[in-house]
Amino acid sequence: MIQDMSVQVLGEKMKELENALFVSDAGSLSRLPTHIVQIAEVDAEGNAWFIIPRPTQAIESFDKKMPAKLDFFKKGKGFYLKLRGLASLIHSEDLLPRTQIFQELAESFRKKKLIAVKLKMESAEYFENTPKPGSNPVVNFGNMLVNWLISPLFEEQEKHWATIPVYAENS
Repeated sequence: MIQDMSVQVLGEKMKELENALFVSDAGSLSRLPTHIVQIAEVDAEGNAWFIIPRPTQAIESFDKKMPAKLDFFKKGKGFYLKLRGLASLIHSEDLLPRTQIFQELAESFRKKKLIAVKLKMESAEYFENTPKPGSNPVVNFGNMLVNWLISPLFEEQEKHWATIPVYAENS
């Protein structure tokens, strides 16, 4: 596990893994549901920005800042990533970053279909996967055949005796 990474490297790893599971750890009654998200942007201040559907509850019922985590994993990749931090719900166009992706989605924000989430990263954990050795069915069949043919002969060839030392008491 690697815990010290630059924001730029984290951003590259997030883009490579593409999707994450967003889980709000808020202790309040109105909690955001868990979402599968795609990171839209990682800014230089260590904020990960992404978009979720607008919840049916009133936005004001949610905490302004809530603890949350993002778990990144992609099958076939040699690593995965876990982020923790404080999430803020952004539902006003004025507070959105002036990047191309948010400009393209401005109409959805006006129609109140989407909201942006800004996760201020407090900790990031990077884990390397150690892939399991692949099992080749041809090799497995060959090993099984060899064991089946040779093992009975091996057992009949010679019995192995073990000598156990016995210590007698001197009288």
